[in-house]
Amino acid sequence: MSDKNDELRRLKRIRDQQLRARDPSVKQKKLQRTIATKRRKSVRKVSFLEILREVSHKIKGTLVGGVLGLLIFLILPYFVKTSWIDFVGIGAIFFLTILGFFIGQALDTRDSLKELINK
Repeated sequence: MSDKNDELRRLKRIRDQQLRARDPSVKQKKLQRTIATKRRKSVRKVSFLEILREVSHKIKGTLVGGVLGLLIFLILPYFVKTSWIDFVGIGAIFFLTILGFFIGQALDTRDSLKELINK
């Protein structure tokens, strides 16, 4: 009886191995693992400075002008106590944002002219 049980266990083990060998989910998992490994190797990490270098000067100038205008808007009321100072702060935001945009446009134009000259 023991030999028969051993033989049944052996056959069951062989059958399970054959089923595992033909199991499509195992092949799919292996394929997904390979794809994920290749993708991880191909994607490189990007730093904040690299992103800043890629952004055009127009956008950077506009943002810097807006932030400076916002700082003026927030700090100026502590130094000048009048009712119209909020309008001056809002005007500073708009003026410095537009000024930053134009300075950024000039820098972008300078860079594009340098590229044309160096070609």
